[in-house]
Amino acid sequence: MMKGALITVIVSLILILSVGSSMAQPLPSAELDTREVHTNFMEAFTATVRNQGSEDMVVTRVSVTIDWPGWAPTSYPIFEGREVIPAGGERVFTGPAIRMPQTEAGTYHAFLAVVFEMPYGQQETRFETSVSISDWGIRPGGVPEYVAVPISIAALMLLITAAFFRLERATGWPPFRAVPRHRQKRRT
Repeated sequence: MMKGALITVIVSLILILSVGSSMAQPLPSAELDTREVHTNFMEAFTATVRNQGSEDMVVTRVSVTIDWPGWAPTSYPIFEGREVIPAGGERVFTGPAIRMPQTEAGTYHAFLAVVFEMPYGQQETRFETSVSISDWGIRPGGVPEYVAVPISIAALMLLITAAFFRLERATGWPPFRAVPRHRQKRRT
């Protein structure tokens, strides 16, 4: 009986110590804040990295890799350096503006990679996400750009033409017009 209790105490002590040491490690979680981009635009990706562990975490690199159609998976750097995130804290990293590719509009698979330092070296953790890319355009009143722009230009030209016809009847229009001789007043 005493032997069984001693084994139970030893196993419990080993489990408690192993759980304590695993909880002391940084436990990162990350989220990509920039989820929508436009084709051929200069876009900057932003990511929030959280340390859910009980010790400080040193982040050395944050990047997002997107699997564009017809392209090899493309990696976009967000942060490269050394940033300490305290236990329970978070940091927002913003990368440089990089031109997005000319590709089909849609939502594509991506993953956010966070590299942080451990006592035995560096470790990379990946978080799956998605990025939507679309063509930029205006939609006044829900009407597509390719319909609204020509109609509004034509309406503007008609308004300008109507204004000129209206002004043509006004006296003194157009300004600096030469007055024909037969309409000039004679001085005698």
